[in-house]
Amino acid sequence: MNTGPQVTFTSDFFKPIPGEDEHTNPGCYGKAWATWLAERLRERGVSVEGVIPEDFGWVVMISRKPFMLWLACSNTDGSTDEWMVYPVAELSVTQRLFKRVDPAPELERLRVHLAEVVPLIPGVTNIVWE
Repeated sequence: MNTGPQVTFTSDFFKPIPGEDEHTNPGCYGKAWATWLAERLRERGVSVEGVIPEDFGWVVMISRKPFMLWLACSNTDGSTDEWMVYPVAELSVTQRLFKRVDPAPELERLRVHLAEVVPLIPGVTNIVWE
């Protein structure tokens, strides 16, 4: 699994949706954040397959071919106003062994979108790239 840089930020714009952590883990939120991000990416011409729950939070699925490309979205440490996101590229075993696919350009493309979209979040503060 290849990942791009993680960005964390504070905003009270996104609220936990009642019952959403029944689809993730207790205290893991981010559906509103992931849904908002998916909408902004679509507005920018990015093809988004959907928003999917995972144990850590929510995934904005970008594509499944030639490899899985997605954004991991969640709150941080049970917070309801601190959020994070990072891009992920999952290559198959064959792709990893034979290095036939380079996910770096796609991860960079998502990083650029995040760098332009995150500052647009209403009330956003404390944007930190790691």
